[in-house]
Amino acid sequence: MLWLTILNSFATGILWNGLGFITDSVYRFSETETYSLFIATGAAYTVTAFLAGSVLRRFAARLNARHAMQWIFVVQGGVAPLVYVGSSSTGLLAVALTTSMTGAALWPIVESYISAGRSAHEVRKTLGIWCIAWMASVTAVLLMMAPLQGGSGWLDPRLSVFCILPLSAVSLWIIRKVPDHPEHHHAEPETHDPRDRFLLASARALLPASYLLVGALSPLMPYLLARMDVSAHNQTPLTATWLGLRTMTAAALGVLAFWHGRWGTLLLGAALLAGGFALVVGVPSLIAIAVGLALFGIGHGIIYYTAIYYALRVGNAAVDAGGVHEALIGVGYVLGPLAGLAGHLLGGGGWTVLLLWFLLGVFAVPAALPWWRERRAKRRASVPGG
Repeated sequence: MLWLTILNSFATGILWNGLGFITDSVYRFSETETYSLFIATGAAYTVTAFLAGSVLRRFAARLNARHAMQWIFVVQGGVAPLVYVGSSSTGLLAVALTTSMTGAALWPIVESYISAGRSAHEVRKTLGIWCIAWMASVTAVLLMMAPLQGGSGWLDPRLSVFCILPLSAVSLWIIRKVPDHPEHHHAEPETHDPRDRFLLASARALLPASYLLVGALSPLMPYLLARMDVSAHNQTPLTATWLGLRTMTAAALGVLAFWHGRWGTLLLGAALLAGGFALVVGVPSLIAIAVGLALFGIGHGIIYYTAIYYALRVGNAAVDAGGVHEALIGVGYVLGPLAGLAGHLLGGGGWTVLLLWFLLGVFAVPAALPWWRERRAKRRASVPGG
């Protein structure tokens, strides 16, 4: 499952973090066109992730989890060559939308396999290894795309999209060793702290908020760095800063245990994420952008890891638990580019930032409510007869 994660995270990295650089350098998309493409892929991802668990249950008699993944690899590998069909962007659009849907269907299944049948300690450790695997792969994508930036013919950024075909082919070979179904969690009531449900509710509100910022940042970075006179070959490595720090953060959370069950962990992640984003888009300096990306990556790593940990522990490693997790990510991937597009049409970056901060404020309410509810529940429990 880790090898499948590594291989298919390349496709995810291309889709969510490299797509803007491809549309800019190869097809000369405007900011409006790039934002619109990200909105469409985000919507496709969200809907598919929400439906993943119910579809598997409906066709359980004929389609087990392993067979579902086989079909996913066949479909995403089959559409990858379309990126080279014709000179228009139609092929890329088809690949982007299809890969959005296959990824949204794949990751809830993978997450169930990764965490099923494990204790709380084992889940934390295994998720740490799994997060390192996929986050490092996504980071590597942007680094490997750098030599392709500015290329022509087959050796242009579209080659990274075409590589989804051989990656899917290798995935089909590896998946032969995967069991037909994930295991179930061991029954360990003591590992389910009552606070975990409150923390899960808060993390699930912060998760789309975090991807709201990722969704706004990904299509914006090529244009932001171009205005700073950063060469095409250096744009993707610089952008990879936040992805690298996110990987290291997830690795640390997988080893350490002090963060578990603490509200301060979520608060720290949210503060670093918002502060890092403000530096990237608000201060016209390469140093500020680099520092902001680093803080952004650490904050995002905290929020992502805590959200997936609590989702799979409280959700008992079911595909539905991973499906909700991935669907919330998709919501952020829709709202972020949508805010970016609206801000761009209203007059530029200032409007974009204003709309994003407004949306973050909206998400802050459901993120804070679980903390308040837990405190109220504790006060009631401390009152005799309460």
